[in-house]
Amino acid sequence: MDYSGIGKRIKKYRDAAKMTQQELAEATNYSIQHISHIENGQTKLSLKCLLSIASALQISVDQLVCTDVPSSSVVLDQEIQDLLKDCSPQEKQVLLETLKLMKSNLRKVRQNEK
Repeated sequence: MDYSGIGKRIKKYRDAAKMTQQELAEATNYSIQHISHIENGQTKLSLKCLLSIASALQISVDQLVCTDVPSSSVVLDQEIQDLLKDCSPQEKQVLLETLKLMKSNLRKVRQNEK
């Protein structure tokens, strides 16, 4: 297993989540030093630790372990494009307006849940 590569990807996803090493350490119940050593490829990590880090970063384990697996976001984007391929411009406009409304309502529901 490429622990150095895994560490680099953990750092990349942590940075993308605007999370500090301390915040990741707190979210996973591991020390800051351990997180630092993992990110720098200086230590191996257990499956339990890998699962905990992936969960804290809200990503899948395969995004940390594999470099050539497309992310779920890329797959979803492709599915959306495939759905729209055979739509007329008018259908696309209706779908766009519907999607905007659904997105707005979804975010309102999520905000009310907090």
